Amino acid sequence: MHDLDIGLLRAFVVTAECGTVSGAAQRLARTQAAVSMQLRRLEDDLGTRLLNRSTRGMDLTDAGHVLLPYAQKMLGLSVGARRALAGKAVCGPIRFGMIEDIAVGSLPKALQRFAECHPSVALELTVTESTVLSEKLSTGELDVAIGDPALFRGRPVLTWRLPLRWVAARGFVMPQEGPLPLVTFDGVCTWRQKMIDVLNSGRRPWRTVLTSASLASIQSMIEAGLGIAVLLDLNIRPNTMKTLGDDDGLPPAPEIELGLFAADEQGLSSRPVAALWEFLSEELQAEALAKGRSLPGS
Repeated sequence: MHDLDIGLLRAFVVTAECGTVSGAAQRLARTQAAVSMQLRRLEDDLGTRLLNRSTRGMDLTDAGHVLLPYAQKMLGLSVGARRALAGKAVCGPIRFGMIEDIAVGSLPKALQRFAECHPSVALELTVTESTVLSEKLSTGELDVAIGDPALFRGRPVLTWRLPLRWVAARGFVMPQEGPLPLVTFDGVCTWRQKMIDVLNSGRRPWRTVLTSASLASIQSMIEAGLGIAVLLDLNIRPNTMKTLGDDDGLPPAPEIELGLFAADEQGLSSRPVAALWEFLSEELQAEALAKGRSLPGS
């Protein structure tokens, strides 16, 4: 028996989280060949296959699912030990809020890694609408939040843009005549207005068949074939949904903007909040670079 190589474990964890070797390579600032070699070395060392290639990227094998939580914890302890020895260990509560649309995908995994790196930090999460997050931020109920800058008071410290996609159920047939059936978000939502604006600019008639404040309800109604909607890439379920575009007679879907906000100057100077801020910024930058984008500061 011998110790596992922490560098090989990092390549495995990042590949599992990105879903592709190319995404992991960009996040790790290495070549795809180098990451593939690290994965092979880890599999050879353990004597078992950890990842399988598929049409959707890299999927974990049963052994990969067993190893992943151990590898994540080991990486977290490694980073935590370095921070503690450098006098950068932090403790205390952090109240972090985000909109439901991004409470999936890589961000929750990033928060999990942050918690593993900082076991003495109590992370309190809130998932709700941007207007509510803004109010909680202004009243001191949150320290950090991510949401729609158009619905927040004050200026974000960091902003970035993400594309929306037209989506429908796999068996959905676009109507040749009459208005498009739309599934839209309820409440205060600038994304819905952007969708309507691009349809109106293309002179495409439409009608609302469902409004809901719940992302899960929106996804279920799309899968049921009730209509089309716009979603972020990370909210599209490829097994049950398809993307639509020019061939379907639709104008280009709009982009949306997200912002990273802090309660105040004092909040940013708090060591726990500053640590989370740094962690989230690095994660968002890495994700944007993996998709060929950049995050401009605001």
